[in-house]
Amino acid sequence: MVCHQVVLRGVHRGNLLKKFRFHPPQTTLQRACPQAGLGVVGWGRIDTGRPCGSPAGAMTGGPMNVRSEGVVIVGGGAGGLELAIRLAKAGHKDVLLIDRSATHVWKPRLHELAAGFRRGEVDELDYAGLAEHWGFGFERGELADIDPEARTLTLAEWREDDGRVRVPGRRIGYQAVVLAIGGGTPDMGVEGVLEHALMLDSEADAERLFERFSTGLLAHRAKQSSDPFHIAIVGSGATGVELAGLLATEARASSVAPRECQPRVKVTLLEATDTFMPGMEDEVRQSIRKRLLNVGIDIHTEQQVSRVDRDRLTTDGGDEFQADLTIWAAGRVGPPVADSIDTLATSKKRQWRVRPTLQSVDSDHVFALGDCSVIDDEPAPPTAQAASEQAEHLAKELPRFLAGETPAPFVYEDKGTLLSLGEAGSVGEVKGWFADDVQLRGRLARAAYQGLQRQHQFILLGPLKGTAEALSDVLGRSVGPRLKIH
Repeated sequence: MVCHQVVLRGVHRGNLLKKFRFHPPQTTLQRACPQAGLGVVGWGRIDTGRPCGSPAGAMTGGPMNVRSEGVVIVGGGAGGLELAIRLAKAGHKDVLLIDRSATHVWKPRLHELAAGFRRGEVDELDYAGLAEHWGFGFERGELADIDPEARTLTLAEWREDDGRVRVPGRRIGYQAVVLAIGGGTPDMGVEGVLEHALMLDSEADAERLFERFSTGLLAHRAKQSSDPFHIAIVGSGATGVELAGLLATEARASSVAPRECQPRVKVTLLEATDTFMPGMEDEVRQSIRKRLLNVGIDIHTEQQVSRVDRDRLTTDGGDEFQADLTIWAAGRVGPPVADSIDTLATSKKRQWRVRPTLQSVDSDHVFALGDCSVIDDEPAPPTAQAASEQAEHLAKELPRFLAGETPAPFVYEDKGTLLSLGEAGSVGEVKGWFADDVQLRGRLARAAYQGLQRQHQFILLGPLKGTAEALSDVLGRSVGPRLKIH
């Protein structure tokens, strides 16, 4: 069997600790596993007894062969990737992770990409390198359909920009499949959102937002206008609030430098309800509001946006807000593909409905976690924290299920909320450690987040490489980007 050698490139901060970041080149992947399509890696670590990338068994269904796997995880976000690694570390090698991207960026750090921090600064990792390191399989692809009765899933064709099929559709059999695709931001049916507003649901969205921000500042400077560059953010949830703080205080435009030469930036937050950050504890909410106001951010509640134009927003009440850049961060729903898979029941928010065991209400062999799913009776919030807890739970329960036992129900434990607002500071609340909830501010809040970030890194890289990465952070950056978890 021939599989590629892992090529290790440098960490993002200078030449320090070069061996601790994985970057296998795409050309090597394709050369090593030509039959497997784009980006297949890690088959040598899976005890299936078949050559690299070849179909397993003799099942056929329509025009595509079906190869068999054990556990298939669709989506490599905080939950899906941690689950794959936990299972592989426990000795379960017949695990395949599927994601449409080649790299992983922790969801709570997308707003930093949107504000101009480089990919290396937000600890981007290659799925292929992690698969090689821990011994699970990885394949790039995008879910198209699931047949629970046949226990197969279908991956969509991979097309070039000119429409030609680069990688054909693939069918994969499974003993258990875990859907961890994440969710998206709904346009709420508001006119002009899709045409004129930007969302922050993926790395591509973050880079698109940053490019629009940078070119917008350049265009504003070219006009030699004394007016500020107006950014309107719709939605005062964690994403909107943290993005507002970062864009107002720490954004790094790629088109104009130094920062003193950039046009002034004015950020406005709009919330449809009568409460800023609804659902947040009052003391934390008021502290965040005060910090945002102190750095010049305008906050307006009871402003239901009814129309988005290229340069302004209009509300139901007839108010207008100037917007050179509009960011839509209102609400959370499941992925679009959920609408096209009629074999699995979904909620009104397009999330797959699961039982407390995280199994689909329609199939025992289909599990779902994170933003793409909802437990009917006890929903967990659509956060990286909840997805990570669900991954830890399934890492214990999936082997039991495959051994014929009934999986235990998942119980969400709210550990609190930590938010970073750029130079406006950090605010948070920690639950469960003491008799009463503990309110954190400033350096304590940031230190608490960094501990959670390190925990995520240790799961992905292991204690040795995770420690090296932490050391690289300390020695390689005297001042790092403000961080977040939510």
